[in-house]
Amino acid sequence: MTTEAAARELREELREIAAVEGCAGCECLLGVAAQALADLRRLPGDEARDAEADVRRLLAAGRQAPHGCLECDPCLPVEPYRRFRAALAAAGAAQSAAAGDAGHDRVEAGPGGCPGCGCDGCG
Repeated sequence: MTTEAAARELREELREIAAVEGCAGCECLLGVAAQALADLRRLPGDEARDAEADVRRLLAAGRQAPHGCLECDPCLPVEPYRRFRAALAAAGAAQSAAAGDAGHDRVEAGPGGCPGCGCDGCG
């Protein structure tokens, strides 16, 4: 998957999750969105800019009425973010291999691949 496709997929999935009652202001979604925003800022391309703008809007809306984790099982924003990070890691590894410099520009997921939002998956 290309980084543009990964950004588009994450953007669409986060938008859907934010529409779920109880998710828009959840600390889990806001944590994932904040980390995704940092990741998107480092990516080139129009799709990354569009995703960045959508994530900024999602964060702004969620910060209007933030609340703690509802301990949903599964935590909806975690899996899309894990897939996004895996796609970035794969794209980074492919770029590094093509450049003959394995590990350069490689994006690593956080501990366990989780964004650190406070859910059970983050520990």
